[in-house]
Amino acid sequence: MLQHGMPEGFKGVFKISIVGSTGSGKTAFMKRILGDLFKPQSDVVRRSNTENKVDSTHTWFRVGAAKSQEQESTTTLSLNSAGILLVRTLFNSIEFHGPNEVENLMQRDDIEEIYKLNFFDNAGQERFDFMPDITMRGSDAVIIIVDGTNMSSVGKVNYFLELIRDEESRKNEENSIPIIILLNKADLLEHGCYIGLDSIKHMISARANLHETSMVTGEGVDDSIRTLVSHLHDKSHSN
Repeated sequence: MLQHGMPEGFKGVFKISIVGSTGSGKTAFMKRILGDLFKPQSDVVRRSNTENKVDSTHTWFRVGAAKSQEQESTTTLSLNSAGILLVRTLFNSIEFHGPNEVENLMQRDDIEEIYKLNFFDNAGQERFDFMPDITMRGSDAVIIIVDGTNMSSVGKVNYFLELIRDEESRKNEENSIPIIILLNKADLLEHGCYIGLDSIKHMISARANLHETSMVTGEGVDDSIRTLVSHLHDKSHSN
């Protein structure tokens, strides 16, 4: 296991779920923070709109063997996922490393904390209603990404918050999942179509951490990651 081969300062393994409406910037967020460490799924095959059941034990699954006299129709879905090492140094900088870089990290003496993070997002397939629920299962933290130019995207936030409450109830751990909400596309403010945090604060749970972000310019992204690290630090010390 990783714990036996990790440098001092290893805090554990955490699942981070990323949810949001189509076009909100989930995949762009993964690309911005992870760079080449993130490989989006490209093998999503959709040949049917009929969904009957899923196997959520894998990051890919096949839905709905809908048979007719002429053909069998199936839909193969995938989750974007990435397993990485997040490092916070003694100088309070944040670094991301691939899982195969453990040996190099063990040679360093400037590391304060290391977290093994498994990121999951539902690859833009929100037309399948069960996807966010599957993504949420077993989460240690949830990042909700909102399109700040689209009120329907804002309107879905409470739906995701309800899924989080359901997962906390399933685990019998009330308020146990940290929530970070990114109001994305702040770079469009000058074009007059970005609504801003003040417009949505009254709609959002007080327990959520709010950040204005732009995946184009990088605004607010580093701050959101530091908020995530702070929550994981608290979790690792409370376990």
